[in-house]
Amino acid sequence: MRVPFLARWPGRIRGGGVNGDLASTLELFPTLLAVAGARAPAGVKLDGFDLLPVLEGRERRPRAEMYWQRRGNRAARVGRWKWVQGGGLFDLEADVGEKRDLSAEKPEKLREVREKWEAWRKEMDECEPRGPFRDF
Repeated sequence: MRVPFLARWPGRIRGGGVNGDLASTLELFPTLLAVAGARAPAGVKLDGFDLLPVLEGRERRPRAEMYWQRRGNRAARVGRWKWVQGGGLFDLEADVGEKRDLSAEKPEKLREVREKWEAWRKEMDECEPRGPFRDF
């Protein structure tokens, strides 16, 4: 997925800038907390990070991996690699349009990305349920 994100804050975010770092909507809540000078409740682990230092150009994004599951659909992004269950393995630096499945050519990379997805899924299964989406 490649979805544009626009941010405007005169005096804080430089106008006309472009940043191709990996981020997601998970970053919105931690960013809004930081902007408001608030903190997450004690014991709550947020899935995202404060995006403002990235938007201001002070830091690079801390996210290098992202994992998804929606019903039976599974996918992972690990660095330049993206795996989509039933769709293949793609090198996003060489193939942003995800046209060339490299699963057969890079079985070790496919195994690595899928193992990382499995570890993420295990961590999610062991977390305290939050919200109405636990078994979605």
